[in-house]
Amino acid sequence: MDWIVPEMREDTGEIEAALKHKLPKVVELGDIKGDIHLHSNYPIEPSHDLGKDSFEDIVNKAKSLEYEYVGLSDHSPGYSTHSKYQMIKLIEKRSKKIEQLKSSIKNIGILNLLEIDILTNGQLSVPKEGLKLLNGAIAGIHSSHSQGKSAITQRLLVAIRSPYVQVISHPTGRLLNARESYEADWPLIFRECRKTRTMLEINAHPNRMDLTDTLARAALEYGVKFIINTDSHDITQMDNMRFGVAGARRGWAQKGDIANTLSWVEFRKLFNV
Repeated sequence: MDWIVPEMREDTGEIEAALKHKLPKVVELGDIKGDIHLHSNYPIEPSHDLGKDSFEDIVNKAKSLEYEYVGLSDHSPGYSTHSKYQMIKLIEKRSKKIEQLKSSIKNIGILNLLEIDILTNGQLSVPKEGLKLLNGAIAGIHSSHSQGKSAITQRLLVAIRSPYVQVISHPTGRLLNARESYEADWPLIFRECRKTRTMLEINAHPNRMDLTDTLARAALEYGVKFIINTDSHDITQMDNMRFGVAGARRGWAQKGDIANTLSWVEFRKLFNV
């Protein structure tokens, strides 16, 4: 019988797999090469909370963690408080700042991203003219979590099918001890993610731990790829990556199932950079 890593000891078939020498070699913290869901204090007038630290502080923290790349992904400008023109101008200004940063900081890849809202009506919170200014987008549901299964599913599908969205953040919307996961047609979601090569996030924030281990394991059966991010609003939270890795291990995810185990040379291709 093979040794079973502690995270997999859930009585969900691991003993049988160990007896048959068929346990997967699950991902390890040392496999992680970057973190791309990180919020800064850049004044983009966001729809939700700002981070506490500057772009430079975030990049330097990533370098201290020996990452090869980092994604700067503040919340997008508030949809209800900005016109389309105002939103694009804010994104343009921020993009110029990030391009300057890329020129001044070497030895680490930097992605210009935003975390955009999947609105209640199913639209994305940033127009395509704004999305085109980015290297990519992370999309998530941040409102109307009590909508029914069909409505939630359709909202997620809009983002998954968008050519500008590469990642779905905290896919079930849960907050531990505060809010339950919403219902969605997960088999359909998984099929569309596989079809469009959209990554599902395993959010390492201790209040989220989302995607759940059970859904992650189910998604693997459909060939879905994951990305483990910390959703940090403070550079000290970037140390939470270990929690996301633990969740992925509980879901039986291997190194090859996690996009941010790729080197920068390979990872950047996912964002056409």
